[in-house]
Amino acid sequence: MGYQKIEHITAGQFRIGKAGTEIFQAYLATCLGVTLYDRATKIGGLIHILLPEPPGFSEPEFPEKYASTGIPLLIKALVKLGAYPENLRACIAGGALVGPVSRQDVGLDIGGRSADIALSILESAGIKVVKSETGGFFTCSLELNMATGETAIHPAWMEICKSENTFAAPSMEDIYKTIDSLRPIPQAALKILRMSQSFQYHITDITKELARDQVLSGQTLKLCNSAFFSGSLKIDTLKDAVLLLGENTLIKSIIMAAVHNYYNQIGSSGYSLCRGGLFFHTVGVAALAEKIAEKTGLCPSQSAYTAGLLHDIGKVILDQYIADSAPLFFRKLVQETESLLSSEKKVFGITHCEAGAILAKKWHFSDNITDAIQHHHLPETAKENQSLVFIIYLADLILEKFNAGFDLEKMQTQSLESALDHLGLNMLDLPALVDLIPINALKNDSPPISQKVTHDGHQ
Repeated sequence: MGYQKIEHITAGQFRIGKAGTEIFQAYLATCLGVTLYDRATKIGGLIHILLPEPPGFSEPEFPEKYASTGIPLLIKALVKLGAYPENLRACIAGGALVGPVSRQDVGLDIGGRSADIALSILESAGIKVVKSETGGFFTCSLELNMATGETAIHPAWMEICKSENTFAAPSMEDIYKTIDSLRPIPQAALKILRMSQSFQYHITDITKELARDQVLSGQTLKLCNSAFFSGSLKIDTLKDAVLLLGENTLIKSIIMAAVHNYYNQIGSSGYSLCRGGLFFHTVGVAALAEKIAEKTGLCPSQSAYTAGLLHDIGKVILDQYIADSAPLFFRKLVQETESLLSSEKKVFGITHCEAGAILAKKWHFSDNITDAIQHHHLPETAKENQSLVFIIYLADLILEKFNAGFDLEKMQTQSLESALDHLGLNMLDLPALVDLIPINALKNDSPPISQKVTHDGHQ
């Protein structure tokens, strides 16, 4: 008996291998997953596709994101590794609808068009499709066993829903005790956050405050040197960070470093479906929200970025109870009539939005950030700061539908059209918004939390 490592393939990427023992896995909603495998050479790969084709006419920066450009790249890479095109067999999954929202959504059918393009390319290449499960409104996982070439398509969270146990909901006293017991965001970061939200600060005040916390300073510099922020630049000091990246990027990296440690208090069987998943989800929401704010001009992009990083802080609180409640919680969640908020309310007596708002007030966040945390699932309920709340809702929804798998989420889609309308957009703008998903921000190189028990290295 052995173990097989599960390697998670995120949206806009593909992975290939030869005679491997790992299992390639992708969580799919509206995205499309395609596996190719040559059993003779034991060479195969999996691609996680965002959109049917690149918008516009320019050469795409990330061709792996699109069915029209990514699948030919995958085939070429497999052949270069030694696979024979005539031996390759394909499996396709995902391509679910966004909503249902309206007839426009059905007509747009991003996932369906990705599937059509994929099938056309595979047919032209003479590659047989042996398994295909696409469409509908479901979220699923697609797996390719690199040792055997076997593929599996499962409804998301299926295994967790099987077991039975009893669970006593926490009281509000328990919730407040949990809040007090969690490792908080450092005071230096909270002070810098409040300074940045006031838009009345000098960068020397920021760096002086940061220098007082050596741990946070070190984590910030590490992030500044990551591919997400600086690429090939070498940044050794906070002064270098300001000069080379600018004050806005430095502030973003400080807040990101602070929330990274906070989100790391998530367990291994709750909201985070892979190691560091909730953090990577919030980074994606933050980066996308920033771009939507820039596109619409309805709120400061820095506020949108910060709200995106912080919108799910309440999940860390409730995640402390997930391990005991997981079967009950997940069973409720997979029911079509249950939203994430209604499942949380029934199981825990409080939603992660409500828990997050308690924490936001405890840490003296600005009203606009607090509103985004409290109302991002039900944006119409926000009485103030609606533009920011709608932006966070929209970014969160797009990340859930097109980048499933980092964290446990189930956004309601009824507010999509009103969000787009409030922001001066429409359903036809949706592909362009999806294309704004920051691929670099979502590359999770951490090992997955799950491994499968196998016999002789096989499923």
